[in-house]
Order: sequence, then structure tokens, then C-alpha cells
Amino acid sequence: MTVAGHSEEQPEPSATERRSTRRGPQAGQDSPVEVAEQIGQAAAELAQHLQDPAVLLSVPDTEQVLRSFSTAVQGMADGVTGITEWLRAAGHAGSLSGHSSAVADRLEHTARELAWLAETVQRAQHDHS
Repeated sequence: MTVAGHSEEQPEPSATERRSTRRGPQAGQDSPVEVAEQIGQAAAELAQHLQDPAVLLSVPDTEQVLRSFSTAVQGMADGVTGITEWLRAAGHAGSLSGHSSAVADRLEHTARELAWLAETVQRAQHDHS
């Protein structure tokens, strides 16, 4: 023992401590906040583009857009799951992390539905040809 009850050997950090010491982005990389903002802006621009009645999409293009949406939403679900874990590790267990977990589950469900819709579009195209 060195100082009032402290040993010289440091204990292994807990999972909570390890999570809280995550490093930020490497040099040249955007932060998660910047990436999220870019994705949000791109999604809003794409939504405006797809709502324009003058934009014509082929059925294969529509399928690909839906598959891409599914991938994006699954990424969001995984990200919100990570946020939920961080909230719990930071001591925010309860209604906040519970709500975050529910949102992640809903996003995952939406991703599966979008994938199913893309498959349905693909089958409809195949049946129509």
C-alpha cells in the first residue's frame, strides 16, 4: 500500500470504464456527429428528389433504393443500440435507455420491412417480365 488504502497496482478497468475511454475519430476522419449530420442531410435531399413527380425511376432502381434504405436503417438501428449500451454504462438505465432500446428495435423492424418490400418489388418485376 502506498497512499491511504491505494495499492501500487491498478485494477483492470471495468467494461463501463473501457467504453467511456473510447477515442475520437482518427486524423482525417469525421466524427460520428458529423457523419450522422451528413447522412441526415443526404436522406432529406434524397427524399425531396424521390417526391418530385418528374423523377422517373425504373423498377430495378426502385428496388435498389429500397435495399439502400434498408441498409441505412439497419445501420441506424445498430447505432442506436450502441447508444443504448452507452447510456446504460453511463448510469442512465431506466426509461431513457429503455426508450432508446425500443427505438432501436423499431428501426430494426423497419429495416426488415424495407428489405421485404425490395424483394417484393424484385418479384413483381420478374413476374411482370
